[in-house]
Amino acid sequence: MELIEPTFNMKESDIRRLKAVLLYILKRMPKDSRDVYHIVKTAFFAQKNHLVQYGIPMYNDEIVALQFGPVPSLVYNVLKVARGESAPYKFCDDKLLARLSAPIDFQDEIFSTNEDPDMDCLSRSSVECLDAAIDQVSKMGFGELKHETHGSEWSRAFNNDGSHRMEEVNIAKENGASEEMLDYLSRSMELDKMMNDKCS
Repeated sequence: MELIEPTFNMKESDIRRLKAVLLYILKRMPKDSRDVYHIVKTAFFAQKNHLVQYGIPMYNDEIVALQFGPVPSLVYNVLKVARGESAPYKFCDDKLLARLSAPIDFQDEIFSTNEDPDMDCLSRSSVECLDAAIDQVSKMGFGELKHETHGSEWSRAFNNDGSHRMEEVNIAKENGASEEMLDYLSRSMELDKMMNDKCS
């Protein structure tokens, strides 16, 4: 199954934040867990936890349901480019992928970086969710991660004939967000969409 073309807009602050998230994971993740599967799952778990606990996305990326679980689509494409593969998805231009993948090295199936993340781009809540995700995911194997991420929202999106995009509100709800947090998340997502539509 191919990754479905996402529809989000990237501002400069979004790009810098996503780069900081990736570099933070690469700097903090144990070496034996820095394969593509563990990195995308760490990014997903951090995003999921941030949605549940704080009612807003930690970074701007669309989560799509692929065979082996949820995948942040842009994170996945950046890692593909970093390991020398082409990223055939039209939603993101080559310059952006090159910019995000430039500080990432790939050797013997392991990703690494010599560049430190820009900590000004990461809030305390982001660091908290990233640290928790790194700790959790680095201790899990492929099968355990696959089982842990194949919930009802993954199933709904994966079996959809159109887009395989997972909805942030559904991810948060499935993972225990309070009604107040879900309401806050819904309203903030609607506001973001309205603002993006005005700027398009």
